[in-house]
Amino acid sequence: FAEEKKQFAISQREAMDSEQLEEFLIKNGLAKDVSKNGSSPKCVFCSIVFGDIASYKISENEKAIAILEINPLSKGHSIIIPLEHLKTEKLPKQAMSLAQKISKKLKTKLKPEDIKIETSNLQGHSMINVIPIYKNDKLEKHQASESELKQLQSKLEIKKRSSRKTNQTISKPE
Repeated sequence: FAEEKKQFAISQREAMDSEQLEEFLIKNGLAKDVSKNGSSPKCVFCSIVFGDIASYKISENEKAIAILEINPLSKGHSIIIPLEHLKTEKLPKQAMSLAQKISKKLKTKLKPEDIKIETSNLQGHSMINVIPIYKNDKLEKHQASESELKQLQSKLEIKKRSSRKTNQTISKPE
């Protein structure tokens, strides 16, 4: 694409909700529609988990990942996505603990008045929304720019600690 067409395509993609994005990917041969043979198509959240769709990841644990919402309700709106395609009542405890961790990070770095944590389910995939609430700001969905998302990602990203080496033996010189 020419640069202006590329930017237009990116803005169009970012404005799509998950169902629209999935439909677009299938229509343009970028994802398979396996619903015709009895199984359901891979949901957009599973695609994010498996790295098939780019995202702005800020943290993860053994059961879930935390990403920035590309169409946030407020600055720092994050989504916790379980690694497994689960219903809301089956959410792993580790997903909620990751939501709490992200909530604390948002409070520290962005200083919202409050944080709203709510579960939802799209395409049969449960998730947790972590939404900062700011004084005098309405919760309105808007399309975040790539630069805004990258800046927030670098500010909020929680780096994994390097694992400690255990059972090291120290040999004494003879």
